[in-house]
Amino acid sequence: MVINKLSLSGLLIVGSCLSSSAALLADFSGGGLPYAEGGLRTAPILAGKVLSGGPSGDYYHLLDGAEGSAGNYVSVASGASTAGWQSAIFTMDMRADRIQADGFGIAFLDTATHGTSGVVAAGTTGVAGEEERGQYSNSIGVGFRTFNGTNATANYNGAQSADAGYTLTAGQWGSVEITLDRDGNGDVLLNANTYSGTSQSGTASSVFTDYAIPGVTMEEFRMQISGRTGGASMDLDIDNLSLIVNVPEPATSLLAGLSLLALGVRRRR
Repeated sequence: MVINKLSLSGLLIVGSCLSSSAALLADFSGGGLPYAEGGLRTAPILAGKVLSGGPSGDYYHLLDGAEGSAGNYVSVASGASTAGWQSAIFTMDMRADRIQADGFGIAFLDTATHGTSGVVAAGTTGVAGEEERGQYSNSIGVGFRTFNGTNATANYNGAQSADAGYTLTAGQWGSVEITLDRDGNGDVLLNANTYSGTSQSGTASSVFTDYAIPGVTMEEFRMQISGRTGGASMDLDIDNLSLIVNVPEPATSLLAGLSLLALGVRRRR
């Protein structure tokens, strides 16, 4: 909470109040919000996707090198409202192995377009359909490709950045963090980092720094992770998905309380 100007004598209060909503989205050990899963390409999603032995209990085995050509998804249902959001931080633990093709994408899905729950196939509303691109209409995504090197792209509503290299160590649990900061005009700055350890620990590797996305109209959103394997496949495990969102909160109760405080100060004089 930040109060920019306070005049007790004149009862003039000009303030800015933020409410922070922090949520564990899924730890695959029973914590978090409801999530949906699906395999939407030629190979069906494998059984037994939730496995033991993760960083903090069970984890989700999203991609498997033996699966062939697959497009697999984990999509978390909406939680607290994100309307009017000013910043958002998504974090996730991950582990990749046999890193060949094709990669994975992380999407902030606009719920007005894609609904409040359920799996949404990449490209169903007129943008690129590769899961590792993370592209969905009126949504922000970051795609992490693993074919012919590790290169990432950031995108909104089909407009995509240039490639940015990133670090991914085979067989080792690490983590990723994506931060969005939005101003009053709807312009967003996106930052993304990978880490050599879980929970944003170890060595940090910058992927995007203040990548500008103008004119974002997305208000209510939820998170989806997608991954694709081609002829040269890869393994991908994910765990401990979380989201922190800062939104403005009504200042009515704050103003009333401060006004009473000001009145008490004036009476004591």
